[in-house]
Amino acid sequence: MEETNAPAKILLVDDEPVIRETLCAILKEDGYQVLTASTGREAISVGREEFFDVAIIDLKLPDVEGTYVLHCIKETNPTICSILITAYPTTESAIRAIQEEAYEYITKPFDISHVKLVIKRGLEERKLEYENNLLLSNLKSEKEKLETMLQIGRAMSSILNLEELARFIVTKITDVLRARVCSLMLIDDDDALVIKAAVGLEPGVVKDTRMKLGQPISGWVAQQGDPVRVTDIEKDMQFGRTSLPKYETKSLLCIPLKIKDRILGVINVADKSGPGKNNVFSEEDLGFLGIICNYAAIAVENALLYGEVKNLAITDGLTTLFNHQYFQTHLSVEVARVQRYAHPLSLIMFDIDSFKAFNDTYGHPMGDGVLSQIAKIVKKNVRQVDIACRYGGEEFAIILPETKLNEAVVVAEKIRKSVEEVAFVTGQNTTKKKMTISGGVAQLASGMTKEDLVRAADNSLYEAKSSGKNKICVHSV
Repeated sequence: MEETNAPAKILLVDDEPVIRETLCAILKEDGYQVLTASTGREAISVGREEFFDVAIIDLKLPDVEGTYVLHCIKETNPTICSILITAYPTTESAIRAIQEEAYEYITKPFDISHVKLVIKRGLEERKLEYENNLLLSNLKSEKEKLETMLQIGRAMSSILNLEELARFIVTKITDVLRARVCSLMLIDDDDALVIKAAVGLEPGVVKDTRMKLGQPISGWVAQQGDPVRVTDIEKDMQFGRTSLPKYETKSLLCIPLKIKDRILGVINVADKSGPGKNNVFSEEDLGFLGIICNYAAIAVENALLYGEVKNLAITDGLTTLFNHQYFQTHLSVEVARVQRYAHPLSLIMFDIDSFKAFNDTYGHPMGDGVLSQIAKIVKKNVRQVDIACRYGGEEFAIILPETKLNEAVVVAEKIRKSVEEVAFVTGQNTTKKKMTISGGVAQLASGMTKEDLVRAADNSLYEAKSSGKNKICVHSV
């Protein structure tokens, strides 16, 4: 049975013209759409081409049995309300009617009011059956979605790597909501939204997107903490604008990742797949996304905390560079890799010139500021694969994998010049002071150990310090 507001359609099959035409006229007066057929094969053909709510079929037709007609129609329309009529009732015909699951079996001559009552009752029962089946289907779908949510929630709680977690979240959301585009954005240290993971977006978009809080739509959601469902971005009263060409549909969802009153970021979903109205996100979709985001927010916070704890174990709290222990461990790994694959490896070691005097004059808080600022200069001038570390006190070390000696010297000189150009705050009436660094550079040579490499760079650093400072000296093999 189809859910529609149109009048019920009845197929009336009888070879007696008077009965067929009279019953057809009466039923039409009651508002039904009625099509008639005088033979079984005609009825079968019509019943296969069109959908009918009710079929009234005479058992005795000139070409085939009425039960056969009903059987054929039910192959394409199994929920049809079927009424079999006959002028020659027999036990055998009644049994066949039951076998074909006919709704009613009426004998001629019949009372037309009885036929009308049977039709009405049959339609009502079929409607209830349809609604019950739809309800069961919806409940089953809801149950499956909720089970999926629980599975996703459990899986999220076991992922502590933020990048891996973000990829998992956007992938699962696109699966559950049948979307082509999804992004997870987190608020960074500068209070801007950046994309941590995405499905359906170009890598350049993921890398370069940076959104201020308050900017529509993601920035607004992150600032206000309220979810947004847009059915048509071009007609939306609050966020209406021309739909961007990168989105195939005009409907989208944006929901905050929230822990109590703290906003961690947002999740954006767009391009729901489906024909017509099925590509518009529903309130139900927003509700399911809200459930996922509740799990996701907790998982993201756990991953962030885990990352902070992990960083505390391997980084220096003041400069946020890697600490001495990490330096020793990682240098061992890099030396072992060079010994196995014969790739170049260089090491830069430097310290801040006259740092003790600066501390004694201006105090340790100002000295800490110098250390922190020089660490930022170092980070800015090294590659992502390089390992910048605070070696101890005012001394720093940089491990440069896949780097030859002359290339490492260029990096060291760049850092030295950058430090030389900065005026450091002393805290005394905004007075600023120039600072310099001295450095030593060495490359791992054949037969050298990790300790040999550190000693070579350190000796070159000592040479730079003892020969005038503010210079880079190079270890020669």
